[in-house]
Amino acid sequence: MLLLFDIDGTLVRTRPLTHQQAMARAAVEVFGLPPETDEASVRAVEPWGKTDRWILRELLEANGVGAPGEDELARWERAACAAYDELEDGSPTDGDRRTAEVLERLRGAGHRLALVTGNLEPIARRKLARRGLGDAFPSGQGGFGSDAEDRAELVRLARERAGSPPLAEVVLIGDTPNDVAAGLTAGVRTIGVANERYDRAALLAAGADAVVDELDELEPLL
Repeated sequence: MLLLFDIDGTLVRTRPLTHQQAMARAAVEVFGLPPETDEASVRAVEPWGKTDRWILRELLEANGVGAPGEDELARWERAACAAYDELEDGSPTDGDRRTAEVLERLRGAGHRLALVTGNLEPIARRKLARRGLGDAFPSGQGGFGSDAEDRAELVRLARERAGSPPLAEVVLIGDTPNDVAAGLTAGVRTIGVANERYDRAALLAAGADAVVDELDELEPLL
């Protein structure tokens, strides 16, 4: 089975503060947003489950700036990735180690793993590498916020990059209603990961086929 994992709130359960700081810093640099623009400004546009491009567009709109052109978007992505490299100081936690053990067992059971995340790919790769989770997700696979703004398109890309397995053999795993909606739109099954922001009831109401509280509950479900 092809398992498509979200990152923030799913694989990495801590808050993505350095990621949000990097996005804000790059928006100030490239688009001239007010210098006080920070991670709180990013959270104000409710980024949960959105792609980085989607978040940027709403951050710009909140500041009266129109949608970016392709050149501006490319400059912002480079600036955000550079800022994240500078800011990120994450290291493996006990939770990360437990996650790594779950991923290793899933691979050992014959499942293929890939990412479907709103993170720009360089940020996604660095975020996981710093936490000891990167080796589970091979390069050239997955769908990232640097591929498209629409999250359902990332699911379709990830499936295509994995050789287009049947839809019934693909499961998307994420922690927000936006993750679930992307899976439904792309025609794959979804498993929600409950947290303080979106509990089991919210994820089931969004259309998730099942919900877990911790990733080690995935194995018997699959």
